[in-house]
Amino acid sequence: MTVKRFVATLVIRLTHTEEPLPCKAADTTEHEVRLLIDAIAASHCDFNRNGRQHTAEEAAAHLELKYARAGKHIDSADEFITQLASSSSFTGKPYLMSCEGDTLPAGEWMIDALEQIRVHTQSLDESTVSG
Repeated sequence: MTVKRFVATLVIRLTHTEEPLPCKAADTTEHEVRLLIDAIAASHCDFNRNGRQHTAEEAAAHLELKYARAGKHIDSADEFITQLASSSSFTGKPYLMSCEGDTLPAGEWMIDALEQIRVHTQSLDESTVSG
């Protein structure tokens, strides 16, 4: 299964909700960041941070900590990815994710996941409005 297909399947599972989605930009950012972190935790991918391998759950906990410390300076999930979640704030080295034999920069994986979150969220919003 390709990373993109895996992320799409995972995002659909994570975003399936009966509740209306938030409207304010800050709420949307929080919602999208939480979904990204949840997607990482559920991915079962290996996460390489500064040359050391970590589980998906460890990666999610690390990104949760980074978001808790610096999230107030983030205005979008895109900024979360580029400013906090893609590389080490100490070494500048990019984080890597290895999923089913494919390794890619974590930022790319999260951008794909965020695109899928937004597509699925938009379709949920449209079905809520029309339903």
